[in-house]
Amino acid sequence: MTRDQLATELKRMASSQVSDIERAVKAGHKTIALNELADLDRQLKALATALKAKPAVRA
Repeated sequence: MTRDQLATELKRMASSQVSDIERAVKAGHKTIALNELADLDRQLKALATALKAKPAVRA
C-alpha cells in the first residue's frame, strides 16, 4: 500500500465514522456513538495489522 493509498483509506474510515458519531451525539444516543468509536478502533487496528504483515511500498 502506498502512502497515498494509506492516506486515502484513513481519511475514508475516519470521515465515515466521525460522521456517524456526530449524528449519534446530536440525537442523544451515547451508546451508538460509543459503538461507532469502538468500530473505528477495530478498523484502525485491522489496518495496522495488515500493514505490519506486508513490506512497505515506496511511492
